[in-house]
Amino acid sequence: MNKIIILAGVFCILSVSCKNNTPTEKSTDITYQGNTVIISENSAINSKIKSQTVELKNFSPEFNTTGSVKAITGSMAEIAPLFDGRVTQSFVRLGQKVSAGTPLFELHSAEFSETVKGYFQSLQTKKMKESSLQRQKDLVNNGVGSVRDMEEAETDYEVALKDYESAVSNLKTLNIDPDKINMGQALKIVSPIDGEVVQTDMVIGQYVKSDAGPLAIVAELSKVWVVAQVKEKNIGSILKDDKVEIRTDANPEQVINGYVFHISELLDEETRSVQVLVVCDNKERRLKPGMFTSVHFIGSPKESILIPSTALLQNEDETYVFVQEEKGKYSKRRIKAVTVNQNESLITEGLNAGDIFVVEGGIYLYTN
Repeated sequence: MNKIIILAGVFCILSVSCKNNTPTEKSTDITYQGNTVIISENSAINSKIKSQTVELKNFSPEFNTTGSVKAITGSMAEIAPLFDGRVTQSFVRLGQKVSAGTPLFELHSAEFSETVKGYFQSLQTKKMKESSLQRQKDLVNNGVGSVRDMEEAETDYEVALKDYESAVSNLKTLNIDPDKINMGQALKIVSPIDGEVVQTDMVIGQYVKSDAGPLAIVAELSKVWVVAQVKEKNIGSILKDDKVEIRTDANPEQVINGYVFHISELLDEETRSVQVLVVCDNKERRLKPGMFTSVHFIGSPKESILIPSTALLQNEDETYVFVQEEKGKYSKRRIKAVTVNQNESLITEGLNAGDIFVVEGGIYLYTN
């Protein structure tokens, strides 16, 4: 019984002794001063720490996102009737190439007839008022006319001229040359752009309303936009004219090359992303408006800081590395990093060329 008590006492003494020796040994090897760690010269930890000097390297940032195909602004025109009327003739077929000004279809419309009638009335009135004004000027110049009558004639002419100019403007809005219009003629709807008829819903004899949908769509799709959604964190990685690779579900192995045309100045607060317009050659018509795509951005090469990902340490709210201030002295430095591949990370903030950082063994310097 006494032997058991003595052994238990010895065990307790040894246990206390071991516990007391642990912090003493640690404090001899490692000293903490805030975010700075000092390791004694004879500590075994030194052999476990490997350091490396930060060097600038040419790097092209790359990342993937999604996008959708869209016709370039001004290269697609939806042609709808401007008046109520009846389609009496079609001049084009689906897939036909057309030029700006090419007639697409003909519309007989009472409203259009009234517009033409109004133009000829304004033309006739302008001529009459112009003639009356000239007569009053001649009378005044010959001393037999009234200045007051001449001024009234000038006012009447100016009003008639404004009405005529307004009527001419209305016809030109319809792509009609006023000098070639005739009373009673049908309205010929023409293409406003060069392109191809990609949709037509015209039926001869069909009565259409001015608020109906387009009867034809003309588009020039040899070049298109891919509208990509770029996250806020990647905005700084791209510039205008940077290369872009596009892939579609229809041909996932085929790469379509493009370049950055425009980076929006507006950030979508819900998605934390901006729209980036990518111009792509589309002579083979592999990209169709509305199609979804994958988008691979390749940024312009620039001097950057790349370090092995093994150097990065993480706690709840920050990423950091240990920087060697001098032999055996390391400071914890907060950084911002973006993973670029399985082994490397791009440092966007926190390190400078010439800094010496811990690439392996940083875990032994962990300070919480």
